[in-house]
Amino acid sequence: MGTYLNSITPYTLYKSECLSAYFVDKTLMPRELFPYVSAGNRHICITRPRRFGKTIMANMISSFFQKIPDSGDGKNT
Repeated sequence: MGTYLNSITPYTLYKSECLSAYFVDKTLMPRELFPYVSAGNRHICITRPRRFGKTIMANMISSFFQKIPDSGDGKNT
């Protein structure tokens, strides 16, 4: 599902991009989708301009909704 890197380099790159004038934070997108998913919509069209990160956003949304809750015993089932 995700890639975890044991390095300061990805964090440093992220911090520098966050401070960029063109950084768009899409982490709140799932919150915007909850009403549609709760209503039973299975297909949602999200349009954005070319080179705006649609694929990355779609992957983030997919990973979020496919996440299996932790059972609390340290092992995911």
